[in-house]
Amino acid sequence: MALPILMFDQGALSPRFGYVFHRRWVQPYESVVSILWKFARMNLLSGATLVTQLRAEPLDPYEGVGPEEVDLKAVARLLGVTQRSVRVGMHPVAKPSTWLRYCPLCMSLGYHGVVHQEERHARCPIHRLPLLTACRDCGRRSAYWFDAQFLDAPFRCRHCRRYYGSQSGPPRPCTTLSRERRIAVTRAAPGAG
Repeated sequence: MALPILMFDQGALSPRFGYVFHRRWVQPYESVVSILWKFARMNLLSGATLVTQLRAEPLDPYEGVGPEEVDLKAVARLLGVTQRSVRVGMHPVAKPSTWLRYCPLCMSLGYHGVVHQEERHARCPIHRLPLLTACRDCGRRSAYWFDAQFLDAPFRCRHCRRYYGSQSGPPRPCTTLSRERRIAVTRAAPGAG
């Protein structure tokens, strides 16, 4: 049996036979980068391909854009989620960190939340672990910037490519947070405290 060949439209990321992503995979207060990492992993997309879809205007994928420059409508349409999900995941906080901040246990679950990027939080609201800004293997920090190199390394360090999670391999791609974890994130979310 011959398998269909995926063909892409030049102007938009739209494989002829669709792509794999479901809005149920978006967790409460999940960051857009986490959602895009899931989308990239599930569809075997390069970071360069993904970055070009973040704005309507042409964009150098290796230069990238900051979170405030991402086109909410374009990302919502690409992922098939609501604009509200994208807006919430774009860090509507007063002082977000310019460096990726993460919890290794959350990264093991395939989750990075907007609360992780807030400077006011020193600990993960789910696991109560200190939030990290440097890779535990190479010691380097990653700028929280949407470029090809960052999006090409789902849940991994952009420099050494080691997984940020507490396990050595990739996280399960579509883990759903437990009720207790969803409550913890919601309580720590912007405007809730």
